Amino acid sequence: MRAKETVVILFIAVTLVAGAIATGCGSSSSMPGPNNPPPVQSSPTPMPSPSPIGSPATLHANEGGLLGAPDMFSPPSGDTGSGGSGAPVDGITCDPTMSDNYHIHIWLGLYVNAVQYALPIAVGMVDPGPAGPPGQFILTAHCFYHIHTHDRSGIVHVEDQDPSKTPRTGTLYTLKHLFDIWGITVNATQVSDKFVGPVRVFTSGQVYRGDQNGGVVPASTLTQWTGDPNTIPLYSHEVIILEVGPAYPAQLPNIAFYTEF
Repeated sequence: MRAKETVVILFIAVTLVAGAIATGCGSSSSMPGPNNPPPVQSSPTPMPSPSPIGSPATLHANEGGLLGAPDMFSPPSGDTGSGGSGAPVDGITCDPTMSDNYHIHIWLGLYVNAVQYALPIAVGMVDPGPAGPPGQFILTAHCFYHIHTHDRSGIVHVEDQDPSKTPRTGTLYTLKHLFDIWGITVNATQVSDKFVGPVRVFTSGQVYRGDQNGGVVPASTLTQWTGDPNTIPLYSHEVIILEVGPAYPAQLPNIAFYTEF
């Protein structure tokens, strides 16, 4: 073999070996090691947690108080033209004074598209007197039906001579008696002729509550009433809430009664 050919072969051999070494080094560069740590993996961004609704608010139905936007009904106070004007309504008379033989209170709330509206003052009263302290509270009237409101707190007073001597743990009336005295229609699609939409109804139940829990009825006791709201019987410290949609409140409140029954 000539010397020139030997040099060429050696050159090719050296070139091939160098290429193999370079290729091997390139492969080893991707392997982790003391001088070649693995790439840092970025952690995925956590999804934000939904904000908690929190504990329900407590509405205090103070004597003479106001809960909700006032004057939303027509008329803004008292009964409508279809309601009580002194003559008996559903056999319920309008009397100059109320007996304390049977005396209980319920709380009736109204939400229209998630906004709370106040009940009118003087529902179930004929020719009411002036509203005075505490707050805006009416004490006098020409006559009172046995179901009436003294203020705009949502408290409805139920008072009756009750010759049958029904105890305060029992019930004498339903929600329909209140609506008939007031002169409004309530069903699955309306609360009065002013608020129209799908109606949901919640109630704390057909049980006597009296002054339990310091007069506070927790929102956790409220369940949806799927029947005719007019048939709901009225018990002491019962909470009844009407909601007119399509928007509804995200959370219902606890209700603190100011009354002893």
